[in-house]
Amino acid sequence: MQLTANDFIQVFEAWTETINKNKDYLIKLDAIAGDGDLGLSLTDGFDAVMNAIEKTETDDIGSLFYQAGKTMSAFAPSSLGTLIAFGFMDVGKVMKGNKKILGCDISQMLEVFQNAIMERGKAKPGEKTFLDGFNPAVCVLREVKSEDEIPAALRHAAMKAQHGAMSTIGMLAKFGRIAVRGEDSRQILDPGAIVASLMITALADTLVS
Repeated sequence: MQLTANDFIQVFEAWTETINKNKDYLIKLDAIAGDGDLGLSLTDGFDAVMNAIEKTETDDIGSLFYQAGKTMSAFAPSSLGTLIAFGFMDVGKVMKGNKKILGCDISQMLEVFQNAIMERGKAKPGEKTFLDGFNPAVCVLREVKSEDEIPAALRHAAMKAQHGAMSTIGMLAKFGRIAVRGEDSRQILDPGAIVASLMITALADTLVS
């Protein structure tokens, strides 16, 4: 599998569509866990990103992600929107100069993205955050040894991401407004983890189709 900037424009398009499609669901989840603005801020952010990169003529994958991050930072100033923006920008820095990458490089991209969120958000998997829907996919793709394994690994990563997000029911929240619920937070599905699973699933659906 060989991927170009155009392939990742399609990924951003899929992310934008899936966030918009699930806007009301995310608002509902966040109304329980936080202040209810997650669906609104992320749709604003991804819509702005898509509008920006549709106009770009770059064939540099790194430049594409960095531009997406800068745009997300400006248009989705929520806590998760800001973390996603940092993730995109860090991927952009690492991938700068690459006009083509292999499927196996997706693992590095997701690892860089995850590390950016962990560094800025000070959270780790198991603490009821975005990471609980994202890290399971990273773990799957980290084990890939050859290009032939990529399609099946992406499908498996999507399944594990969805399972990881749902597993936040039962976890004790340590971050955000949901954390003030204390033990009661265990009963709540984390909306950030759902966003992560949606992004991983859309990534897999786009690249494997």
